[in-house]
Amino acid sequence: MKKLLLTVFVLHFSMAIFGQTLISSHPLKLRNSRNNHQILNAVNPKNQIFAFATDKERVKVLKYNQALFFSDSLSINRPDKNYEYMVGYSFEETGNPYLYWASEDLKKMQSVYFDFENRINSINNFQFEFKEETILNTFNENNSFYILTLPKKENKLKFYILNKGKMEEKTLDFSSYNLTNSQGKTKTFNELIAEEGLSMIETKVLNPLFESVGKSKMYVNENKMILTFDSNTQTQIFEIDLTSFSISQQIIPQQVLVKQIGKSNSYFYQNKLYQFKTNAEELAISAVDLKSGEIIKKYYADLQDTISFRNSSLFSQTGGQTGRVMKNTKKFLERLSNSEVGISVYKTPNNLMLTVGGIRNVSSTGGILVGISAGVAIVATGAGGDVSSFFDEENLQSTYFEALFDDKFEHQNIPQQGLAVDFIAQFLSENEVTLQSVFPYKDFYILSYYDSKKKEYVMRKFEDVSDLN
Repeated sequence: MKKLLLTVFVLHFSMAIFGQTLISSHPLKLRNSRNNHQILNAVNPKNQIFAFATDKERVKVLKYNQALFFSDSLSINRPDKNYEYMVGYSFEETGNPYLYWASEDLKKMQSVYFDFENRINSINNFQFEFKEETILNTFNENNSFYILTLPKKENKLKFYILNKGKMEEKTLDFSSYNLTNSQGKTKTFNELIAEEGLSMIETKVLNPLFESVGKSKMYVNENKMILTFDSNTQTQIFEIDLTSFSISQQIIPQQVLVKQIGKSNSYFYQNKLYQFKTNAEELAISAVDLKSGEIIKKYYADLQDTISFRNSSLFSQTGGQTGRVMKNTKKFLERLSNSEVGISVYKTPNNLMLTVGGIRNVSSTGGILVGISAGVAIVATGAGGDVSSFFDEENLQSTYFEALFDDKFEHQNIPQQGLAVDFIAQFLSENEVTLQSVFPYKDFYILSYYDSKKKEYVMRKFEDVSDLN
């Protein structure tokens, strides 16, 4: 989860002071080929942590209490080869977990219930046909595992919901809504999703800029799902209640630049919409209160400005190369005019941090790089994977700056502080670990990984640095 550019202020002494604390290391022997190794982390409503670890033959579940001390474990045989991946989880009222296995195409699933009190487990199998449906996303939220699909011939969204080892289906009808794509053309719901996809934004972590440049996004937090669709003139917002499965719509106009034309995007965060619009000569950002529909505040800069509301330099970085500081606003805006633009918002201990900029593919093929956000989402939700592989795409060029604001969207002219993602990135660059994943826990992050030399499952705590330190 590191930022696109490792900030120069992250030094070894600050790493020691703020960076990380060893929470736990527990013996874990994963046998056979590494190709069969997986680890999935889950946190139940009681703030107990479960680590599901598997090799080719066995599944071992490690349980940690609210104080993050190891408290128990269970071990069972791994499911047969039809179930290749651990994809999600849910919990019983007692806190005991259900683990969901799936085939690569998600058409076959198996739920495994782990009863720690009675030392038993139970299994249910599910078969999905997905007739004329495209799988859009899978996610864990609201103590359930969701599969979200798009029927190919209908303007609908379909939810497959697994909870406590049982499955139910819900369908939402969008046929009465007209949507606008990024070029301003009217589309049906089905046409727009098929054309632009639907990027899932993790609401509890820092999302890299390349995750937020998509024009169609979904955000899930507890009982609500938010869908946003951006064109250069407006942001269309749908709020879905995941309890009643009702839909409400809101349209927020995009900002108007002096030259009027430009590229735009938005980011939803805590019932506010943060919008960004730019062309080769100017840029503007704003925050809108979605309850009232009123603009809280907006900021503007053109070629002659230094962009006074930024807290970082103007950066450009390609792949895993060292980032460069851009000379001036003119160069920055020129680069953005040839990029897919985006904005992301992250809550630090004391401020809101906005990352504003663009992403482009600098290979000979041109266009925007795609296909990496899904992997990062897996890392963010703790499903495992090789974190470093998502940040060294040789042809991915990012151009951006960072800015700090208070809750009223007033710019804060203060030094940036170190973030957990920076410390995690530095730790990973200096240590050889496998099966690493990052997940939020209370007000900090946990990096978990497998130490193949010591044969241990390890958890380390990482925190953002507060301005008050």
